[in-house]
Amino acid sequence: MLQKQISNRYLNESKLIKAKTENELNMKVKNQKRAWKEKEKTLRLKAEATKRSKNALDAIDQFKSILLSSLYSSHVLNWESLHNKNEFEKSLPSLEFYLEKVEVPREDKIMEFIFSSLKNKREQKIIEANKLYEKALVVYTNQRELFYKDKKEHNKRINEFKVNYEKGEVSALTDYFIKVLENSLYPKKFNKNFELGYDEITKNLIIEFDLPNLDEVPSIIECKYVQSRKEIVEKKMKNSNFQEYYNDVLYQITLRTIYEIFISDYAHHLDTVVFNGWIHGIDTATGNNYNSRIISILANKDEFLKLNLEYVVPKDCFRKFRGIAKGSLHNLSPIKPILELNKDDERFIENRNILAEINSTPNLADMDWEEFEHLVTNLFDKYFRNFGQARVTRRSREGGVDGVIFDSDPIRGGKYLVQAKRYNDIVPPSAVRELAGAISHERATRGILITTSYFGPDSKSFADENNIKLIEGSELVYMLDECGYKVRCEIKKRKKETF
Repeated sequence: MLQKQISNRYLNESKLIKAKTENELNMKVKNQKRAWKEKEKTLRLKAEATKRSKNALDAIDQFKSILLSSLYSSHVLNWESLHNKNEFEKSLPSLEFYLEKVEVPREDKIMEFIFSSLKNKREQKIIEANKLYEKALVVYTNQRELFYKDKKEHNKRINEFKVNYEKGEVSALTDYFIKVLENSLYPKKFNKNFELGYDEITKNLIIEFDLPNLDEVPSIIECKYVQSRKEIVEKKMKNSNFQEYYNDVLYQITLRTIYEIFISDYAHHLDTVVFNGWIHGIDTATGNNYNSRIISILANKDEFLKLNLEYVVPKDCFRKFRGIAKGSLHNLSPIKPILELNKDDERFIENRNILAEINSTPNLADMDWEEFEHLVTNLFDKYFRNFGQARVTRRSREGGVDGVIFDSDPIRGGKYLVQAKRYNDIVPPSAVRELAGAISHERATRGILITTSYFGPDSKSFADENNIKLIEGSELVYMLDECGYKVRCEIKKRKKETF
């Protein structure tokens, strides 16, 4: 009688198989392993269904407690955590390493006495190793100095950010609250997207917040293995239950966002917050994208912070503050907001089309100063529109900047400040320094200073160090020529004119 002991580790089962012949034994072993495999597959699927059911219920619980989970966290920005506390980790170069790298032979005084060439060869290798070592040491020193310079500048920016927030500087306030909302921990599948705008006169913050769509909120309540189909089947909430749960989630997100903003405002720059909730998606009937603002609420800080949010019913709380919503939120009905974010700075005015008649201008240096401002913004508007990435507007004199470029390109993009200077003499360095100050104040990416005249070496050096592009009259003529406009720019030595 032949026999063979077999086992299945997953099932924790073993069996002794017996047979009279080799073929019979192999067949019995094969059949038993097949049976175990089927049993193992079933058990694995059942275990997977149990695991998925637990994960699904956990996901629902996380969304159901979106508001509650925020109440036990600190939302005041931790300035210390923003500081760079790293140390330079690269090791100091070792001369021994380079002696080994160039394979400096060991000193053998007897052989080198007999064969002087051996000594010369060793000494040359030592010189080569020293050169490599000194070069590496210079690189190391430069990298270390740059590391600590960047660290110092980063920490300085954080300290300035803190001071500016506490002083109530508008852009710092906005950046502060953006950081607060970015740091807020939501369930993994929740994609945060929002815009903020602050009005220093009314001390009001407007929040335009993207709410999760219907299919972005978890709705699976059970995963079950069906033996007859040999697969896992998902079971979702009843439609009526899901609608109630979905509405509650959106109200919770609304209250949570307002709470986190108010509770983090330790410098007391806010009196009110307006929260506008948006839904974005694709209309399955038309295949077109839709964007609907479905929630709007204005909350007073003093009144809101008196709430015991742990026990409120989110929908009732929303109504207490006279929030606006049309019917049940799951219907995604658009509403008119209490107040909306104005993305167009009121300092911007309409551009005049100077390019249309530029070819008839005899000399750019003799243009009216206001027309020259419009010419510059027209030119940059045309230049950036060729790439489909930017728009250019013109600001009033109070802004200290003649034009602003908003470039949405993910690599080169950002906010550029443009200043036009119609001079008939060398542009003074003070003009470049003024633009640098405006860049810092506006938190812009870079600046562009364009003139009918030219810049001196001090201005060029300062511009290079402060991310400012200088464009002289000759370059302006070239840019206009590239766009198909034939002009000239000839300065006359006379008292400079500025605007």
